Amino acid sequence: MAAEPVAGRAGRGATVPGDVRAEPGCVPGAAGVARAAARPVPAPGAVGVKVLDRYLGREVVRFTLLALLSVVAIYLLIDLFEELSYFTSRRVTLPVILFHYLLSIPAAVSLLYPVSLLLAVFVVYGQMVRHRELHALESAGVRATRTFLPAAAIALLTVFGYVLANEFVTIPANAALSDLRRVRIEQRGSAQADKRRDVQFVGEAGRVYFIRELTLDGTMRVAIIKRLDEERRVVERLDFREAVWRDPGWVAFDVTRREFEPDGTERLTRHDTLALTGVVETPEDFRWTPRPTSETSTRELRQLIRRLSRAGEDVSEKEVEYHYRFSYALIGLIIVLLGLPLSVRMRRGGVMFGLGLGLLVSFLYWGAIQLSRAYGTSHVISPALAAWLPNIVFGGIAALLWLGVRE
Repeated sequence: MAAEPVAGRAGRGATVPGDVRAEPGCVPGAAGVARAAARPVPAPGAVGVKVLDRYLGREVVRFTLLALLSVVAIYLLIDLFEELSYFTSRRVTLPVILFHYLLSIPAAVSLLYPVSLLLAVFVVYGQMVRHRELHALESAGVRATRTFLPAAAIALLTVFGYVLANEFVTIPANAALSDLRRVRIEQRGSAQADKRRDVQFVGEAGRVYFIRELTLDGTMRVAIIKRLDEERRVVERLDFREAVWRDPGWVAFDVTRREFEPDGTERLTRHDTLALTGVVETPEDFRWTPRPTSETSTRELRQLIRRLSRAGEDVSEKEVEYHYRFSYALIGLIIVLLGLPLSVRMRRGGVMFGLGLGLLVSFLYWGAIQLSRAYGTSHVISPALAAWLPNIVFGGIAALLWLGVRE
């Protein structure tokens, strides 16, 4: 997989006065592009430079798509081999398996597109260095950093593309995949069934619900409601046999009420019927079931964090995930800015060396992300810092490498 020398492509069809010959050691045509880019048109948007930008942009996009197709296919094949026993034991039909992996593609693309960008940068710019085309362009007055502009612009576009695709494609596809596995493959009930058992729900005002059986038309059977203060101490507990929704509130039957004072004393009362005036949750609120974070939109995730925080729950893992969604959007840009100065230092080894170096950088970046997230979840560092620390570190390395690029 080798990029066609930029000079050969960009120089075609260009009318260059005089006899254009390649300098010793250059690919034929490299000097032609260099002289075409250096024609006496002082404006930055000269025709030769525009041709060069279009060519490099096409090459980066082409090799990014090729690399993305390859790594996603490998990723899905490995997953298929791991899941074969899961599918065969449940006698899953081929169309269902194909649909399963169709829904898996968005998550795989979101995960692997930074690697594909980095591999494309190493291939395209590594070949230019190997054929000394950058040297020819610099001789014509086109700086090496100027040739980086098309790749950097494409990487910047992926920031916005990732945010939109994650919210409107990847997260809905993850939710649909989870439903497919639960309902069609494992033959279990839908997560939104009309009757659920052993429900735990975190409500408003520090209330936590433990319900043996819940019907979403408005009946709770054998339930416990605990109310916690800001320090997560239980200040009230309600045990009841049944509660029904009578708009605008709940009415409970056969209720045991315990109130706990700050000095440790307990007050116990029993009621045949009790209006749960402090409970603001409606049957519609209980209809909403928290999904895994990979299936929850960013707005819903933020609402869940606030609700759990008010109930005194540990939300560090979810907060790390929330901040990580924004930091991951920049990974494609940072990894390209890191790869560009590295690619112009590749004097030998060619394409295979570039691919190996790209994979090594990607693994190091991914390892730093997982390590930082683990520290954030375990309260060693703040969730926001845990999500952004790898970007800060690798962004700083990229800045240092750019300072060393020969102008």
